[in-house]
Amino acid sequence: MSKSVTAIAIAAGLGLFLAAGSAKACKGPHVQFSDDFREVDQTWGTEQDGDAVTVENGKVKFKADPDAGYAVLYGGALFEDADICVTVQMPNNSKQSDMIEAGPLFWAQDHSNYYYLELDPNGKLALERKVKGKWVTVLGWRQVANAKTGAGAKNVLRVTTTGNTITIYVNDEKIASVKGQQPDGGGQIGLRADSERDKRDTWKFSNLKVTDVSP
Repeated sequence: MSKSVTAIAIAAGLGLFLAAGSAKACKGPHVQFSDDFREVDQTWGTEQDGDAVTVENGKVKFKADPDAGYAVLYGGALFEDADICVTVQMPNNSKQSDMIEAGPLFWAQDHSNYYYLELDPNGKLALERKVKGKWVTVLGWRQVANAKTGAGAKNVLRVTTTGNTITIYVNDEKIASVKGQQPDGGGQIGLRADSERDKRDTWKFSNLKVTDVSP
């Protein structure tokens, strides 16, 4: 991962509500929080272009600058063992599909230290870790057989964390389990999307939900 990143730290969350959400992928019996993305909290922050992150009809839209990534972190809570799921909708008109990706962030300490589960429009998945601003590959790129691909395709990405074990799912199918390093006291969650070299791509997220881990 060599792309530059613009990022906002969210002090009170992306309009997050402590209630059950509609993302059915998470299996835990207790919802820690969910987000229906119906409104924007004033703590989103602003950028010069004014439209890097917007909310529309229950979805949050990310438009990173060309050849860059855009990330947000939820600063309202830290999560240890958790079941995290979010629906990711691919851009409608990407031309360099192997150069862009999007997905959830977890175990974040700040914008220089987090894990990034990323899916590209071709249905390839990877897990990377950002450590002191440098990228480390935890799980290399691989084709996901059940991933939906193409313009506007939607996929549910799910991560469960138990101790130092990370388990990854796409559309409720287990892809892999790997070992990581859970921060002491847990970490933040977030979202990130990347744009191709010569244009801004629009990714959409919906149904963000976190539960405890199912027994």
